[in-house]
Amino acid sequence: MAGSDSPQRGQAQMFGSSALVWDGMDMLPASLGPKLKSKSKSRANVLAVGDSVEVARDAAGALSIVSIAPRRTSLARAGGEGREAQFVAANAEQAVIVTSAAEPPFRPGLVDRWALLAHRGGISPMLCLNKADLVTREEAERMIADAAIPLPFVLVSAKTGSGINELKETIQGITSVFVGHSGVGKSSLLRRLIPEEQIATGTLSEKSGKGRHTTSSARLYRLPEGGLVIDTPGVRSVALGGTGPAEVASVFPEIQDAPPCRFTSCTHRMEPGCSVLAGVQTGAIPENVYARYRKLLLEVLVP
Repeated sequence: MAGSDSPQRGQAQMFGSSALVWDGMDMLPASLGPKLKSKSKSRANVLAVGDSVEVARDAAGALSIVSIAPRRTSLARAGGEGREAQFVAANAEQAVIVTSAAEPPFRPGLVDRWALLAHRGGISPMLCLNKADLVTREEAERMIADAAIPLPFVLVSAKTGSGINELKETIQGITSVFVGHSGVGKSSLLRRLIPEEQIATGTLSEKSGKGRHTTSSARLYRLPEGGLVIDTPGVRSVALGGTGPAEVASVFPEIQDAPPCRFTSCTHRMEPGCSVLAGVQTGAIPENVYARYRKLLLEVLVP
């Protein structure tokens, strides 16, 4: 890319009104081109970490981003009233939902919300339960079963290093985005995965027991074994926005593939002519799958 006047491609990450572009060898500073600056109310929302971009160098040698390629996948949190959705990451194949067995406690509802957002953006979600050294394997598996959406999972401990090799295998050679609650240890895991990077780690607040925000903005890291990781700031809540029964049903193949119900707006709870309820009664839809569907539906319909 260096020394070229014609547009070249790279991967970008945004920091306020400026960006860094990975050209395959180095991270290079760049600014948004004029056309991109006018595309969004929020300048920081024009570009998401992981976007494929074209850049051009001006006569003074400065780089500017002139175009953004269509996103293959995206991860976005709903904005508040009157605000745009916040794009967390782009072009990731996998969302690694990092949570902890304790300190802070496991939050199955937050896991489900991240999993729904990943499904919505075309990304495959998986669960990474950190601090597994604080509980037995049986206790960890019971926690994971509390989440409504069944996910593949790994049990790890950033403190002891157990499970790190298994986690490496799941993210090798692809682009993964790490998301999770504040204080669950995402930064500590990344220090295990990428020891050569200077990644800050945080602690829990002694007063509240809640996590502190170690990562303040999403960042792109290269894995030594191949692949990319997008690390995102920890959150305490996840807004879905516009989630209804159809989207909830879409993550359960047995319910998604059921015959059409009498009403297109069917919630599959009490409506007459509901093929899902009929399927549960006949055994075509397992009762535990339907119970997970109802649990998730109640979770997402409550603000």
